[in-house]
Amino acid sequence: MPGFFAIVLAWAIALGINLVPAFMPPTWSVLAVFRLAFKLPLLPLTIGGAAMSALGRAGLTLLSRHAGKRLPPTQRRRMEELGGFINRHPRWREPLVFLLCLLPFPSNLLFIAAGVGRLPLLPVTLAFFVARVIADTFYVWTAGVVSRDIGGAFVHQLTSWKAITVQVGGVLLLLLLFRLPWERWLGRNHGAAPPERPTTSGHTGRS
Repeated sequence: MPGFFAIVLAWAIALGINLVPAFMPPTWSVLAVFRLAFKLPLLPLTIGGAAMSALGRAGLTLLSRHAGKRLPPTQRRRMEELGGFINRHPRWREPLVFLLCLLPFPSNLLFIAAGVGRLPLLPVTLAFFVARVIADTFYVWTAGVVSRDIGGAFVHQLTSWKAITVQVGGVLLLLLLFRLPWERWLGRNHGAAPPERPTTSGHTGRS
């Protein structure tokens, strides 16, 4: 396969991996397979892969935002309250996303929560892109033989007990996020009635 078509195919797979909500291999592992198999240049591969990954995560966020409308009102309100709290502190919103996406853990749950919690799409996606350029370039550059082929990377994700444990743990964590009483913990209970103002006895009319 010519190098141009190989790198375009790698980018397309990166897009698909990041659009799917769970049980996909790490993007860097697929990029590493392409680099080893087709001798692709590192930076065009990883920068383009990070751009396609960011586009896929943006799509996942929008799909999650649409799907969030079908959640029970209580769970949707809780996630929107969490998202509102984060939006009220924009100074550390993007740095937090950047740091989380630098780590070698799946970021799909972060973007599902961002979609349901209605975080702003552009700044969160840009923070993800910058983080993945750095992380994927490092991981692909230092990767040894991660797999013999692309299919092996996907099969490993579906058969490795470690990979399955991480994915199942992430799903359970996401379910926990939906059930935690964020509106009470963050001090904004929209469902509660406003407290009654005390009245002074003997004053029933205007003075």
